[in-house]
Amino acid sequence: MPFHYPYSHSNTLSNTLTQPSPSPGTHELPFISKFLHIIDQKYSSNVYSKFEDAFLQKEIIVNTIKDLTDKEMVKLGVNKIGWQKNVRQAAQRY
Repeated sequence: MPFHYPYSHSNTLSNTLTQPSPSPGTHELPFISKFLHIIDQKYSSNVYSKFEDAFLQKEIIVNTIKDLTDKEMVKLGVNKIGWQKNVRQAAQRY
């Protein structure tokens, strides 16, 4: 007798295979532009969005921000200590 899977072979299966759900305690990884915009909204500023081009040029993604050194942050234009702390703190959730 052939084995029957307890689920259908629908679009849901293909979505599950191609888009795994995040691990518990993690959040879906946003694009860098969205990430920086969220920080701008949080602090009611337009400071963080201006770093988008530098982050994109160096191919920095959100989940690697927390590993950047102070020197690397300065190279990206994030040269104030407060800005660095805010960006790193926001990146910790990813």
